[in-house]
Amino acid sequence: MIKLHEEESVWGKRLAEKTVADILPYSIVVIDKPCGPSSHEVSAYVKRMLGVPKAGHSGTLDPEVSGVLPVLLGEATKAAGHLLKDRKTYVALMKLREAQTDAQLEKVFARFRGKIYQTPPKKSAVKRALRVREIHTLKLLENDGHFVLFESDVEAGTYIRKLCYDMGEVLLCGGLMAELRRTVAAGFGEKTTHTMQDLSDAIWLWKEKGDEKPLRAMLIPVENAIQLKKVVVSDGAIQPITTGANLAIPGILALDEKIKADDAVQIVSGKGELVCLAKALLSTEDIQSREKGIAFDIERVIRRHTAYAPA
Repeated sequence: MIKLHEEESVWGKRLAEKTVADILPYSIVVIDKPCGPSSHEVSAYVKRMLGVPKAGHSGTLDPEVSGVLPVLLGEATKAAGHLLKDRKTYVALMKLREAQTDAQLEKVFARFRGKIYQTPPKKSAVKRALRVREIHTLKLLENDGHFVLFESDVEAGTYIRKLCYDMGEVLLCGGLMAELRRTVAAGFGEKTTHTMQDLSDAIWLWKEKGDEKPLRAMLIPVENAIQLKKVVVSDGAIQPITTGANLAIPGILALDEKIKADDAVQIVSGKGELVCLAKALLSTEDIQSREKGIAFDIERVIRRHTAYAPA
């Protein structure tokens, strides 16, 4: 990170100074969604359990599908569009009408790796139009003939149900998806997930016993989850940029290298808190070479200057 100015920040709190109540409205909890409820229902359960005013999920899972479901809490929902969405990983169980050897399956898998044409299934919520999606990996895990377990790392928007059907057609025996679990979404893997029961227990310990530790460990600060380059601003710039002004060069304390014009960036305080999401109007090099001018167009305010009383 390139420093432009030095300033001791008093606005806000560092993560270690925050309570769970401070963290909740600006965080993400990754749920291990069970089969049964819809993604929307799980988000609604989490919202009620934690008592936050709003919650939203990233990457919808069908009711019968389990796995990684990031749930954004409170103001963190505004950053949903900046979570990693380009790739997801699934483990699927495909049922075939006729037994196939490993060699036969590998031959067909090879045909489906890379870019494929795919039409969403009839039960999908999107328009059924032919589109191109990329299958990054397709790995055979187990095969007992009629049931095939495989793992696939795919471009967002790929339908594994349709992938199973299409591979069954190429195998000339017919295939369908019997079970599906998502293991990676928005950059989060299974090791980051928590069951609804785990979350309920952690909330009880927080509210009834005053033990914040389990719940705190489940909450991921939104600034740690979005993969955007950072721009650190002075305390004096926070009120203007959260009340309608764009960010000018004098308000920048430091910024990441190689920011280009039109890049999406996160504007953070001197204590590392996400304040705004913005679009770069100038590159890092341009900003370094100038003393004045508007450098970033503020697009979304996450944490307003009124979030904390003046120190």
